[in-house]
Amino acid sequence: MTRLLLPVCAAALLAACQAQTPEPALAPEPAPAPAAPDPERANDGDVVAGYACEGGNTVELVREGRVARASLSDGRTIRLGEMAGSSPRTWSDVGLSFSVGDDFAELSQTNGEYSLTCTPL
Repeated sequence: MTRLLLPVCAAALLAACQAQTPEPALAPEPAPAPAAPDPERANDGDVVAGYACEGGNTVELVREGRVARASLSDGRTIRLGEMAGSSPRTWSDVGLSFSVGDDFAELSQTNGEYSLTCTPL
């Protein structure tokens, strides 16, 4: 009986240890298509100066410095018009202003409640 038990156990072990077919490799995920250029940004012309502001906000001076394009951390882009003859130089619109002095740059709400320090890029 022991002679018969050994081949049966060996057959059972071999059946359990048979090579498993490997799973097919996953195809690499295609790269995302490049974002289409924003036609509004293209119409703004060259960037004259750029500023990085607190909280992930940026401001770029475009249209020969007559417009400040504020890219806010919440995804909005707001264009601020230059306030001719202002001192310090200021751009303002829709409750938001951007000012640049000799030793500072600041993006702020026009009501003065909230302001962010900016540094040149």
